[in-house]
Formats: sequence, structure tokens, C-alpha cells
Amino acid sequence: MAIERAGNHRIKVLAVFIGIALAFLSYEIFNKATYSYEPLIMRGWLDEKIPIISVFVVPYLSFHILAAVIVPLLSLKIGGYKAFLTNGISIIAGQCALDVAYGFFQTQVPRSPVSGNSPFDWILVHIVYGNDQPLNGFPSNHVTWSVISIIALWRLRHLAPRISWSLMFWFTLILPATVFLHQHFLIDIYGGIFVAFSAYWGTMFIIEKPKLGVVNA
Repeated sequence: MAIERAGNHRIKVLAVFIGIALAFLSYEIFNKATYSYEPLIMRGWLDEKIPIISVFVVPYLSFHILAAVIVPLLSLKIGGYKAFLTNGISIIAGQCALDVAYGFFQTQVPRSPVSGNSPFDWILVHIVYGNDQPLNGFPSNHVTWSVISIIALWRLRHLAPRISWSLMFWFTLILPATVFLHQHFLIDIYGGIFVAFSAYWGTMFIIEKPKLGVVNA
């Protein structure tokens, strides 16, 4: 029975990672799509005052491997099977919610000229801008996956404090990176945070079934 259960767990773990890969693929499909209408520009007055700080390409580009692979593996190894399922499935559910927004309410972030000549400026122009179309703005995919990762790491902070706090700090840098690289507007961050919390806590209630009963004093 134990061997059979372990085998089922391995299959489900593999299925979750495949689901995460498909979730990322769905982002790419919407990002490369063409639309019959002009995507909305949700720029606020403060967005116009935010400068480009290209050094933020470092945390911005590290997001993929950290959110999709490293944190789910940490959740599995340190937090256990259910913590992993909550982490992984919330990423998939969150991306599904984002895809609905991208499909029915596509937005764009017009590119800003990059005047610097530093290595970070080159990476921003040729790697980030060169591969990512200025679409899929609201809510932010980077913010959604990063906040889900922060919540997952927060739950591991007592079991593995050093790596949990270090990665939480790093993921926190990804949020401002989205606007300092002019990949997103500020409203996109708010939307991404909302989707992340909704997806994670909704998934946790389904998988882990936490008890929220009132205890009489």
C-alpha cells in the first residue's frame, strides 16, 4: 500500500510540473497572439514618473526557474506532498485566471526608449524586450507567480529559515522590477497580487482543508 501510494504521488508530482510548463506555454501563446482591436493602455499618472532601472533585469529574468521549479521542489522536500500540491496547483489555477483576462481584456505597455549602454541595458533591450511582446499586462504574470512563491516560502520559514527568507526577499524584488523595467504599470501589480492570494488560498482550502472553526474561550 505504501509503495502504491508513493508511486501515485510521483505521478501526481510529475503531472503538476507538466501543468506548470503548460501554464507558462499558455502565457507565451497569448503574448505572441495578434488582436483585432487595440489593447488597452492602463497607464496612471505615477507610471509616467517611474524611470527605467535596468539592473532589475537580474531578478526579473530569474523568476522563471525559481517560481516554476525551485520553490515547488522546496515545498515538496521541506513542506511535504500537500504543500507541494498547493504551491503547484495554485500556479496553474492562477495562470488560468490570468489567461481569461488576457483572452477577454488584453492590455499593452508601450515600450520606452532605453538610452543607457550598460550590460543591463543591453539585456533589457535584446533579451527582455526582444523576446517578450508588450502584451499580457494586467494582471502581471510575474507578480502572480512571485507572490504565490512568497506565500509558499512564508509557510516554510520555520523549517528552512535561511533559504526561505532569502528567496522571499529575492521574489519581493521582482515586483518593483516589473515597473522599473517598464514591462508593466502599477495597476498590473495590484491585479497580480489579488490573483495570487485568491489562487493560493483557494487551492489550499481544497487540498489541505484547514480548520477554521471558532473555538469558545
